[in-house]
Amino acid sequence: MIKANCLFVFPACALITLLCGCRFGGKSDTGAGKAAAGPEAVSLVQLLTGDKTGFFRNTRLGDSPLQVKQSERKAPDETDSNYLAYTMPMDTLHPDSVNGDIDSLNFFTIAYNFDHGRLTEADEDIFLASDSDAAKLYARLSVFFTAMHGNGMPVEDSMIWNFKSGDKNMKISLSDQSPEYDYGKLSLVFYSED
Repeated sequence: MIKANCLFVFPACALITLLCGCRFGGKSDTGAGKAAAGPEAVSLVQLLTGDKTGFFRNTRLGDSPLQVKQSERKAPDETDSNYLAYTMPMDTLHPDSVNGDIDSLNFFTIAYNFDHGRLTEADEDIFLASDSDAAKLYARLSVFFTAMHGNGMPVEDSMIWNFKSGDKNMKISLSDQSPEYDYGKLSLVFYSED
């Protein structure tokens, strides 16, 4: 009788342990357990533009300098009453490593511009090792912005996407400035024409 119970109890305990381990140790939709594993890798487009919760990198036009500072993962490199500037590593595997060393060939800078204490424009310059890398990223960003805001319009050496956010007419300008440099360089400008 004891052997028969052991033959039933041991497999039942093993099955319960396995099921509980899968339920509580695996991925969950709530995000629990992610902090222990560290930040997740992000796409390069998401690293550069944000996760779509704001106008640009989780900010909105009209935000105060304090709100913008709180939205970034590091202190600004330069600051004054109308300007916040950041230099960031282009690290999609460790997006929280913003205070790490900057690769002199692959990085980006962000300038947040304010008027009367409110965000009016965000400029991002993306520096890449080669003009071919810049051309590939330009294509990826173009596809991303077209999917979000419809077809862009070519204007001189830039592509411009127009869209509305609330009652404001918004614009995103993307240009490949690599021909002017010995390396890859893209420029993104997020602004309102109002």
